[in-house]
Amino acid sequence: MLVAERIDNESYRGLVEPRFERIRGAEYAMSSPGYIHQRVVGVLYTQLYSRLASHGCAVIMAPFDVYPLYDQGDEETFVQPDIFTACEQPRLEENRYLGAPRFIVEVLSPTNRSHDMMTKYTLYMAAGVKEYWIIDPSDRLLYKSVLNNRNVYVPAEIEAKDAVAIDIFPGVEVDFTGIFDLPRLGL
Repeated sequence: MLVAERIDNESYRGLVEPRFERIRGAEYAMSSPGYIHQRVVGVLYTQLYSRLASHGCAVIMAPFDVYPLYDQGDEETFVQPDIFTACEQPRLEENRYLGAPRFIVEVLSPTNRSHDMMTKYTLYMAAGVKEYWIIDPSDRLLYKSVLNNRNVYVPAEIEAKDAVAIDIFPGVEVDFTGIFDLPRLGL
């Protein structure tokens, strides 16, 4: 029988690597996501997992390293999107995805707002991510950006309360009905 060994704080720090992203040489520390963030990510993942299977795409959630500029020769830049699609199976390795996913979802937290809305927005557009969703649980908004034929995002702000289509996957929608009305566990 295995017995869990009690680990003190100093020993724990040596076992767990801190999460971070590296974008064009700059490193960004990542804190643990909060309850609401994780619940929204979980509900979205569940919907996407079942709805994108017919498109031949795996749906993966963080933490998982994505190298979006890999095809442009940048093998150092990596991020950990909350949710992304792996539609090109040869790009998917055991612990990383090499190249720009077609679709990425980031859920905002108070600590990552500008990082997701500016730094990652610019990165994903430059990498050629076809559709990028930023979900703001506190304002119940979806910032949906779709790459046009000039490789520039066309943004839209949508009140996330009904079904919203994913433009690059015909016939696929995400239902936002009640997605933010989650149990708060006394918070």
